[in-house]
Amino acid sequence: MIGNGALALFKLKPAVVSLEGDKAVLKFADGSTLKVRPKDAESVHPGPVDKVPAPRADGDFETAWQMAEGGDFDLEGLSELVFGEFTPASALACRLEAESGERFRLLEGRYTAVDAEARRREAEKRERKEGEAAERAAFVARARKGVLAEGDERWLGELEAFALGLSPRSKLAAELGLKDEPEAAHAWLLKTGRWDAAVDPWPSRSGLPLKAPDLELGPDDDSGRVDLTALESWAIDNAWSHDPDDAVAWDGKAAWIHVADPASAIGADSPAEREAADRGGTLYLPTGSIPMLPDAALERFGLGLSETSRALSIRVELGTDGEVGAVEIMPSFVKVRRSSYAEADAFLGSGPLAALDALARAREACRSAAGAVDIDIPETRVWVDRSSGKSEPRVELPIKARSQALVRELMVLGGEAAARWAFERGLPFPYYSQEAPSEPGELPDGLAGEFAKRRLMRGGMAGTLPRAHRGLGVSFYAQATSPLRRYADLLAHRQIRAALAGRPPLPADEVSERLARAAAAGALLRQAERASEAHWTLAWLAARPGIELDGVVVGSGSWGLSAFIPAIGLETRVKGTELGLNAAVRLRLSGVDLPKREARFQPVG
Repeated sequence: MIGNGALALFKLKPAVVSLEGDKAVLKFADGSTLKVRPKDAESVHPGPVDKVPAPRADGDFETAWQMAEGGDFDLEGLSELVFGEFTPASALACRLEAESGERFRLLEGRYTAVDAEARRREAEKRERKEGEAAERAAFVARARKGVLAEGDERWLGELEAFALGLSPRSKLAAELGLKDEPEAAHAWLLKTGRWDAAVDPWPSRSGLPLKAPDLELGPDDDSGRVDLTALESWAIDNAWSHDPDDAVAWDGKAAWIHVADPASAIGADSPAEREAADRGGTLYLPTGSIPMLPDAALERFGLGLSETSRALSIRVELGTDGEVGAVEIMPSFVKVRRSSYAEADAFLGSGPLAALDALARAREACRSAAGAVDIDIPETRVWVDRSSGKSEPRVELPIKARSQALVRELMVLGGEAAARWAFERGLPFPYYSQEAPSEPGELPDGLAGEFAKRRLMRGGMAGTLPRAHRGLGVSFYAQATSPLRRYADLLAHRQIRAALAGRPPLPADEVSERLARAAAAGALLRQAERASEAHWTLAWLAARPGIELDGVVVGSGSWGLSAFIPAIGLETRVKGTELGLNAAVRLRLSGVDLPKREARFQPVG
């Protein structure tokens, strides 16, 4: 038991003990006190002492260790061995020495001499640690001057992880005097040459998976499939597309929209389905795509990748006014011809594609009359060419083809038809809607007017209540034509297939919950895609210092003018000119800040 005037330790802090009832009052060297239970304080010396002594500093612990020869002692015995006496100051010195563990260790109340081999290993470990600390200090001194040497790579992993968003902070960043933000680490790594423009940290910072899920799909469900292989069906997309999940056909009376059918092999609560909901969709980056579904899904369900493809087919008849008429949906087998937009344009003069083009034009007119908003802003393709062994950014304007409008129109038609079909059956369904744009007032003409329209658009909303999609000019709509790429589409297929098979569909609250999960992930996807595309666009610019490009003034404010550069799809702010909207302006690149994703331009002349 600890008595009055005893010397004790509490959390290795020495104190003098005084008892008050069933409590021990500890008075520390700095005068502060603390009440604890007596058993929570560790007795060092029975005292009596009236103040905390300094531990004796003249003990020869090395000789005592040699004399101990592996023996063990109580604290009094160890103090006698080292100092020849047992006093509060000598006892405290021995207790603290044992805490270091270099020569003696406290084990189950006894002070045991550390064996020679353990001491040797511990000394080597301590020397290595001290050596590493000295080397790190030398590295930090060099690095603060922006100089790196061979072998410094081992210190930089921590800073790179911080810049990539893989760790929340970096001690090294603080030692280098950097701001506590990944962009500061990114800038430093660029400045020192450790990184170059080919390092894109934005996908990693998003926290999204950066490889396809390694999960199994279920067996194919071909029950009720209709043989539609006699229809001439086309999967039309960009020449570089590699995940075809929609195709179109014409049977002489109605349009067909064939959609890949991965839902036939992905169970409602399977690991692959849950993973798809958590990802929200496929991540499209200039360096390549990160699929939402396992690679096997594309191999099995990509349209036109094998002689016969499995599809969920939507047949839509249109009225003379372009309105949706009868709709049928069925699982099918189809034979699909893959084509680029440029190739398909050559077939628009006659045959099925000519009929579909006429239908698409009627639909365009119908939606336009219903208030659809068409925004025409040039889009670029940003991609990374690795054919030379290096990561070389490419920025190009895709060709414009009429078949692009044809496919886009039929996909809208497929989404509207699927939504109407579900609504007529009272099926809980992932509808997609959009409110009408804000009241625009009088809009400018030209490209500036297109940007003004875009600023007035409201965000789309996914939910189980059918509402109009004002931006598309349709009364019902659902995203249902890209189930290999978007989770909402896969969920729509899940509900349709359940209804066709007579199985209970997911209830509305479950559909809402899954949509919410996917929406959160989808927001991260879009953010990562935009950031990565901006990075590689700026990397392209950084390789061309002083380049001059043509821009168009599309906005103005107190900060200056906003100019759009069609050749690279970039909007930038420009100071020092009084040009009006839609005016042409020649711009010269004056600087690029990759970490901040900013490019600076100055007007020429």
